[in-house]
Amino acid sequence: MRTSYLEILRTLLNTIVCILIFFAGVELESNYFQAIAIIMYFSKLIASSERRTTWNATQKKPEYRDKFPKN
Repeated sequence: MRTSYLEILRTLLNTIVCILIFFAGVELESNYFQAIAIIMYFSKLIASSERRTTWNATQKKPEYRDKFPKN
């Protein structure tokens, strides 16, 4: 439960930062800032999906040990 709150908070903060960087790029007419903001946001999405996959795999580890014990 606590993990989901932290993940939501992390995503929200990252989204706000990416939006601010993107609009700074719009204000300064800098395509580089806009590209950096978009890349940062996609990077965050990929990282969160990797964390979720790792967490799910970690949760199933004892189940696999029970099903397939080492002999």
